[in-house]
Amino acid sequence: MSRTLLVVLLVSLLVHGTTAASCNSEDEKALLAFKNADGDRTSGRVSELKLESMGLRGTLPPELGSLSQLRTLSVHDNGMDGPVPPAFGKLRQLEVLDLGGNLFSGPLPSLLAQLASTLQTLDLTGYRFEGPIPSVVGKLTSLRYLILERADGSGRIPSFLAKLEKLLVLNLRSSLFTGSIPSFLRKLKSLEQLDLSDSSKLTGSIPSSLGELKCLQRLDLSRISQLTGSIPKSLGDLQNLEYLDLSVTMLSGSIPPSLGKLASFETLKISGTNVAGRCPDTLGNLKKLKVLDLSFNRGLSTISLSGCKLQGSIPSWFGSINLKEHPELTCEIDLSFNSITGALPNSLGRISNLKHLFLQSNKIQGKLPDSFGKTLPKLRYLELRDNFLTGVPIDLSNMGKGTLYHLGLNYNNLSFQALEGLTTLPQVSFLALDHSQLTGAIPSWLGKIPMAQNAKDVVSDVAVLSLSSNRITGEIPPELGQLTQLTALYLDDNALTGAIPPSLAKLTSLQRLDLARNRLTGKIPVEFLTLKKLNYLNVAHNQLTGAIPSGEPLIDMDPENFAANPGLCGKRSPSSVMKMAGLLCHSQCGNAASKQTQRPRNDCNENMKISSRTS
Repeated sequence: MSRTLLVVLLVSLLVHGTTAASCNSEDEKALLAFKNADGDRTSGRVSELKLESMGLRGTLPPELGSLSQLRTLSVHDNGMDGPVPPAFGKLRQLEVLDLGGNLFSGPLPSLLAQLASTLQTLDLTGYRFEGPIPSVVGKLTSLRYLILERADGSGRIPSFLAKLEKLLVLNLRSSLFTGSIPSFLRKLKSLEQLDLSDSSKLTGSIPSSLGELKCLQRLDLSRISQLTGSIPKSLGDLQNLEYLDLSVTMLSGSIPPSLGKLASFETLKISGTNVAGRCPDTLGNLKKLKVLDLSFNRGLSTISLSGCKLQGSIPSWFGSINLKEHPELTCEIDLSFNSITGALPNSLGRISNLKHLFLQSNKIQGKLPDSFGKTLPKLRYLELRDNFLTGVPIDLSNMGKGTLYHLGLNYNNLSFQALEGLTTLPQVSFLALDHSQLTGAIPSWLGKIPMAQNAKDVVSDVAVLSLSSNRITGEIPPELGQLTQLTALYLDDNALTGAIPPSLAKLTSLQRLDLARNRLTGKIPVEFLTLKKLNYLNVAHNQLTGAIPSGEPLIDMDPENFAANPGLCGKRSPSSVMKMAGLLCHSQCGNAASKQTQRPRNDCNENMKISSRTS
């Protein structure tokens, strides 16, 4: 049975109460849909008729115009063709007319204007108008949803659309309209969704007047290949905007800081454009942002999304942010203080101009990708603290290429075994490995890490190595004395044992040395008196003995920095807090003084031993 004849028959059943003698299983499915239609079938008061995705063919029967109480008519996603019957103008109660996903063609009947007071949804997806959009559409002033996706209406976007002031959704996706995006769209004050994507014949720029659509929640202008100009800052006035897609266009300029005002923003896509420059720090204010796509922007140099509550793993498209066409530029990415999980993608290592990467305070796992050691020659600052990282690649020979200043790996789950690749770095000035659950003895290879002051292009006179607050045991390896450019070495709050190696005196640039709260024994090496730049030494809370070497630079150190070493004593300068000048610990320091000036052991313990108060 013809599926179109079936429709006629079904309408006859509904309106006149006649019967059908024969139909196949597909026909029965359609009949069942009619059977379930809302309304009183015996009286013809059918209010809803949905025949979606049923394989219907042929034209729409004008008999449908007899369903005078019909409010919803949908034949979406079938294979029907031909024009819309003028009889549809009789459906004075019709609120929803969905003809999308078919092969309908021809002009719309002018009688549809009689539905002006009732029709709220008109879906003409794929309709072939064979000319401009009929003006009757502009007379349907009660429309809230107008969908003309893939409709082939020619000419410019018609100005009569400005009369549809109740529109909530205007979908002109994949249209063949020409000309620019019209400024009259600003009159659609109730509009919540505007989709002009994939409209390849539209030209010109984004009108700043779109910023007047205060109710707009979704704006999609993606894949308009001839869309040029800059992103208007007025889009930052769309306080209800949740979704913005400007991808695959010819837009240029920079991302306006005003977008950071969009408190409801959840999705921002500006990939594959000519947008360049710095991604504004104001995007860090977008606390609801869930999706960000800035891929394939060859001139984009900085992305800052710190503290945006981002979740999930870093997408691989980040690797497409490449400035090979702009070698004079460098790239900065800040995704710190979010809830990013998973491993770092290898694609990050493809950003050859990457200079600063901030990923601290997330939930990133695993090792650094191998690509980090091969293709990040301009990297200067890599901050990864407070994550769940476990190690680094075995080969880091191309990371930084002499520019790396800061490598922050502290507050992670590291092991010395997974860190040996650090010895392959070209150089680093600040290496933080503290609070990272390191256990066991300090390996001798640590002395081979190329710690250096004055990293290229960085104003710096420091070289810092921090291993504080781990669970490190064993002795301090003498090989640390090979780090001759170190200005600060922090080994405090561990379980180190044995003597302080005199080789540390080879660190002639050392300004700060913290060995507090360990289990070190023996004497403070007298060689430390050669460390003329040393202005801070803390050995408190150990098991050191003997005399503090007398002389600069140790003589003026804060006594509290030597506290809680029961066997430690020594001469102090008048400028020290304890002011013990001239007092010697004879019983423990072995000073050859006369018996007349010798003090009893208890007096020595009480006056010459360094305070054991908690520092």
